[in-house]
Amino acid sequence: MAHWNLSLFFGFQILWTMFSLCSAFPTGAPASACENMLPMHTGVQPQQTLAPYEFLVNSPSFLNGQPINIQILGPAYRGLLLEARSFGSTTALGFWKNPPNNTKLLQCSGNPHGAVTHSNTNLKTRQTTYTWLPPNSGCPPVVTFLATVAQSHEIYWTNIKSKVIWKNPKASCGAETLTRTLSATAPLLLVLFEYI
Repeated sequence: MAHWNLSLFFGFQILWTMFSLCSAFPTGAPASACENMLPMHTGVQPQQTLAPYEFLVNSPSFLNGQPINIQILGPAYRGLLLEARSFGSTTALGFWKNPPNNTKLLQCSGNPHGAVTHSNTNLKTRQTTYTWLPPNSGCPPVVTFLATVAQSHEIYWTNIKSKVIWKNPKASCGAETLTRTLSATAPLLLVLFEYI
């Protein structure tokens, strides 16, 4: 009888492990994870300790049309969700290009190139370089890179942030909004100046 219970226990463990691996999205994060960046690993919560990862960003500012290279420094990892965002927003900004080996693009915020995620559970290292292009219009004053990084199904960290990078004063993305605003308010300003 004890032999039967032990076999049943191991059979249950094997099924549970298979179910857990299937629900862990080994071929990349789903688009539903774009906003909260949680990997939805069944029965597993993010680590509460300080993440052993940090960003290496090759420029302190961004200019539309100029790529920014990012590396994630720290131990090798298997899973990833990486986005660029403006302060206080959950919208993925800009465009990721040429995802490195073992990664792929993910559509986030309606943008087919809005994020990068893993394409398999092969190890990624600090030598893995991700390339981001700022948006062509509507650039915010600052951008932060945000990541969820998983060492395994059970061990992952969320809300890993880079230092902010600033919009270069020479950037033209966003200038069209200012031009439209000024041209729309010009008649009102002329009327006000007549009364001064």
